[in-house]
Amino acid sequence: MERQYDRAVFGPSGHDETFVSEGNSATLQMPKWLSGKGLDIFEYSFGRGVRIGSEMAEAIGNEADKYGIEMSVHAPYFINFASVEQEKADNSITYLTSSLKALRHFHGSRCVFHSGAEGKQPRAEAFARTKDNFQRALCAISDLQLDDLIVCPETMGKQAQIGTVEEVIELCKLGKNVYPCVDFGHVNSLYQGALKTEDDFQRIVDKMFDGLGELKTKNMHVHFSKIQYGAKGEIRHLTFADTVYGPNFEPFCNVIVKNGLTPHILSESAGTQMLDSKTMKNLYLSKI
Repeated sequence: MERQYDRAVFGPSGHDETFVSEGNSATLQMPKWLSGKGLDIFEYSFGRGVRIGSEMAEAIGNEADKYGIEMSVHAPYFINFASVEQEKADNSITYLTSSLKALRHFHGSRCVFHSGAEGKQPRAEAFARTKDNFQRALCAISDLQLDDLIVCPETMGKQAQIGTVEEVIELCKLGKNVYPCVDFGHVNSLYQGALKTEDDFQRIVDKMFDGLGELKTKNMHVHFSKIQYGAKGEIRHLTFADTVYGPNFEPFCNVIVKNGLTPHILSESAGTQMLDSKTMKNLYLSKI
């Protein structure tokens, strides 16, 4: 069962430069280190495959419990529920269920995933296929008694990827255990720098409230980083030092406070995840 928070919680996704420069190397050291930095959560990425053993995952989970750090995971990037190839769609289900099994060992409750890409299909056809295959995945998750864990389809930053805000909302309607992961850097990249004001962020939150209701919207999963983009969307992740691309966190922070949101907010900055998480948390605490 997921921990309940009465405020937003913050932390990094992956190891950052400060973690390494301070003499650390193993994720087992991360919970104590993050607790010492005053942060709350950590996201472990299975980007290239679920390659952690159950014993090590349990050890990390025990450390996370000891230091009050909430664990989440990011499923492998290979997932493509829009694939026209049945084997790839079936493998995508396995990648997701394997991630959830590891998440259980971490004592965590949330698994983020990329839904897929349209390839050469018309967009509507690709999304219909994504919904069908993700529904099969949810059935498999239920059969494996993993449906007390939360799966989070992520908003994506490239035109060819499945994962607009509207598409994520539709996917989240397919199960009680499906919550949105809104990557605001991705949204900003997809729409060429559209997130600038409080109203820009509020419109996204309002869409979530209208489509998904209060529980899932208030407790959404969030990735927040500044991202360089081009004509087709996302190019690369940046740090909060960037002054060109955005988005800036303060307008969204104001929306969090105004709407009483309690999201999990992960920094995916390029090497400064912990520092940028602290910057976000400090700003948020100053406003509440």
